[in-house]
Amino acid sequence: MFFSLFGRKKTENKKAPITRQPVKPSPEKSATPAASPQASEDSLDFSAYVPPPPSTPLTVSPAPVPAPQEAETAPAAPPLDVSALISSLAGQADPVPSIDVSPPNDIAPVIEETATLFANGEVEQALAELSNAVREGELGSSALQAWLMLFDLYQHLGMKVEFEALALEFVMEFERSPPAWIETGERPDPALDTGGIAYFALGGKLTDASAPELEKLRNAAATQPALRVDCGKLEGVDGPGSRLFRETLLSLRDAGKEVLLTGEARLIQFLEEACQPGRVETDGALWALLLDVYRILDFKDKFEEAAVNYAVTFEVSPPSWESQPGAEARGSAVLQPVEVADQALILSGELSGAGETLAKQLQDWAVANKMLIIDMSQATRVDLVTAGLMLNVLSKLQEAGTTIQIRGANELIRALFGVTGLSRVARIIPRK
Repeated sequence: MFFSLFGRKKTENKKAPITRQPVKPSPEKSATPAASPQASEDSLDFSAYVPPPPSTPLTVSPAPVPAPQEAETAPAAPPLDVSALISSLAGQADPVPSIDVSPPNDIAPVIEETATLFANGEVEQALAELSNAVREGELGSSALQAWLMLFDLYQHLGMKVEFEALALEFVMEFERSPPAWIETGERPDPALDTGGIAYFALGGKLTDASAPELEKLRNAAATQPALRVDCGKLEGVDGPGSRLFRETLLSLRDAGKEVLLTGEARLIQFLEEACQPGRVETDGALWALLLDVYRILDFKDKFEEAAVNYAVTFEVSPPSWESQPGAEARGSAVLQPVEVADQALILSGELSGAGETLAKQLQDWAVANKMLIIDMSQATRVDLVTAGLMLNVLSKLQEAGTTIQIRGANELIRALFGVTGLSRVARIIPRK
């Protein structure tokens, strides 16, 4: 990365002419006539001395080579600082009362890899890499954290048998009590979990080119009673894409299938930006999809406001509200304040594709309370988009003097917060 600025061996050639020059300038510099005799004497005596000191030490001194290498190590520090914001800070021990907190260089790479894979929804790959690393046992001071993350992966995937088998090994390995399996009552079908067979992620821009993906969604409905559609990775939506997606949702509803929307905040953001009052050039399919999404999520107030805007824009009667059965259970991320005495903002479920809603919740809660406490004990997964948004908002709040505390997050989420740098702006308290 650095330049080979060394090997300037021409210094010997430069010092040879220096011995010739004293003979020429000595007559020119009449101001020092006494120096000429000394020069003659020195030229006889010191001619033997001149070669050894300047030639041999300076030629043999590839010592300047390590000197530039020391210069190389100095510029190497900035890249390390930059990478610390992404990866190395997972081991920062200042704000994080984490388990076996180690120096940044001691964090096993599989910790960051697993956290990133899980955040991206690649659950099976995360499980494969982490379980292999745990079995191999070469995790150093990250061993305990890796085992606890594996427990969380088993819990997320509903793998109770594997969880209990790991618990027995955990006791023998660490001589302490293992985590307890959390019974969630009516647990949703594991097929709906990220990476499950009933899970579908929409990415890129939703256009008429999305027809093949939406057709797969319809075909899956033949064997699945419920389907989950993740919109957290969408990059945009146009009229034809909205029309296709809405037709797919309607066909699933008519077939009696339950649809769980996650990452819906990102979809709503694109739709609301397009569906502005008075903008008659907006395709009506965008308005229709926005109203349907409000129905699915049981956002009645937002629906009625959008319905009025739609009626005013196109000079028609406003659409009527039709409640969706079980809609209250279909939101992916529940943002709700708890009792005032607790002063904590609860984030629960899978947090993916977060947008303005989450940012405003965090900002408003920070203004209303001296300390911003975020309770994530009911959160199951956070994607990179949401983690990045939280880092951006919380960093600004911290710079403004707000004290931030995130408590109850599982080990997978805590590891992600270390990777993204959130652990530097907030004190993260692990789940008890």
